[in-house]
Amino acid sequence: MKLSHCDINRDYVQKTIYTCGDFSYEYESDFAKNLPASLARCSVAGGCCDPEGNVYLSVRGPGQIVKLDRDGNFVKSFGGNLLEDYIHFIKFHPEHQTIICTDTHNHYVLEFDLEGNLVRQFGEKGKASDTGCDMGTLARMRRQGKIFPTEPYLGVVGMWAFYEAQRRVNKVAGPFNQPTDIDLTSDGKYVIADGYGNRAIHIFNQEGKLEKTISGLGDWEKPFEDTPGKMLIVHALCVDANDHIWVCDREKDAVHVFDLEGNVVGYCSNNMGAPSGVDTDGKYVYVIGRAGYLTIFDLEYNVVAQLGTFNSDLRAHDLAADQEGNLFLFPTHANEDHQVIKLRRIR
Repeated sequence: MKLSHCDINRDYVQKTIYTCGDFSYEYESDFAKNLPASLARCSVAGGCCDPEGNVYLSVRGPGQIVKLDRDGNFVKSFGGNLLEDYIHFIKFHPEHQTIICTDTHNHYVLEFDLEGNLVRQFGEKGKASDTGCDMGTLARMRRQGKIFPTEPYLGVVGMWAFYEAQRRVNKVAGPFNQPTDIDLTSDGKYVIADGYGNRAIHIFNQEGKLEKTISGLGDWEKPFEDTPGKMLIVHALCVDANDHIWVCDREKDAVHVFDLEGNVVGYCSNNMGAPSGVDTDGKYVYVIGRAGYLTIFDLEYNVVAQLGTFNSDLRAHDLAADQEGNLFLFPTHANEDHQVIKLRRIR
């Protein structure tokens, strides 16, 4: 009998190629390396890149921002003394050299320097604007005897209660009710998605003063009709090189594009896989759907590539693009086997 063992150092990282037209990517299933034990199993909600190619992660559980170098190696973490466990999306501010993050459950947005010091706060912690969103729906229905306690099925029932709360949003209000994402205009204004509990995009000037609210209240009873500018969930946004705001309306399966005055200049719907995250590298806009779809647009709102299929390994909650055209996917609950997936641009 011959007994043998394979090399323990063999390349275990799942790799494959995703190609559509002029876009081709090599898939690396686990980009983040050498994370501390306290972070190694945590959920990564979102992330962003800086001009040097470093990748920053918004990590749930301990509520921290994590910095990786361009090769995926852990550098440091910060913000844990101020963040709680439902940090959502983050953005790198190149002029300030800061990270801005949305804290959904606490209804505010925080800006940190790269040492973890708080330099700016938008909104008041724990104070939600009045939109009709009612996150206490499930608890009240239990107290009223309308449903039985269902802790063994809390994941399913919890999501049902979440959607019931969203359906109760009956008006648009000011900042904030569960903000979700943030980006910057070319002149440094802050554009904030407000988000789960509101149907608004707020624009603040460089000093942090509110200038404008762009809004559009969609109809949950008509989810499959095209309604440019009328949104069900303002889940993610990015600002492109033309200062146009791209909004992922996840439950609408649509992307709305606004100018800074609030006019709708572009719209795409259907077969986007529940668009959940969006980013731009200055040339293209990338939209990831949590069902496994990646859709790529040029700056004229044309679809130039569609990669992935239903339930493919591209399932993700958010994505970020670096200056070399590489993409980083942050799966969270859409694909819990992985924390950070890299799509390395090879064509």
